[in-house]
Amino acid sequence: MTRVRAQGARTRKSATQIPEAVRREVTRRGEELVARKFALLLEPKTSIRKRDFNYAVAVFTEWRGPSFYLCTRYRTPEARPIEEFVVRSARLEFAGQGRFHLSYFRHTDRWQALYHGLTLEQCFETIEDCEVFWPVT
Repeated sequence: MTRVRAQGARTRKSATQIPEAVRREVTRRGEELVARKFALLLEPKTSIRKRDFNYAVAVFTEWRGPSFYLCTRYRTPEARPIEEFVVRSARLEFAGQGRFHLSYFRHTDRWQALYHGLTLEQCFETIEDCEVFWPVT
């Protein structure tokens, strides 16, 4: 039986279709941004950690399929059993020909694409300038 794709349905690019040079460059730029902009936000704030709030312990990047994410690992406060969880805040989805769609993770548990067809340079400039994409605020 042949499956017919609905008209207008979106096809997903597999991770193998992303050129390795593009993956390396995106990873390099992402890790550079995290080290330069967000590492200072992770310095221990003991007064916050003693309260009942989750706190960020690491900011990192990762690839999942055709998308690159800026992520934050959070830890629960000391009063509870120690537990960690990851929140992804920005997504660069490879669109082909060196272009990306830039999205942020909304409070509704859905990704919202704000920019389409940006170059890598434009994506990282936008992430740096616009707090909605920041992994730690």
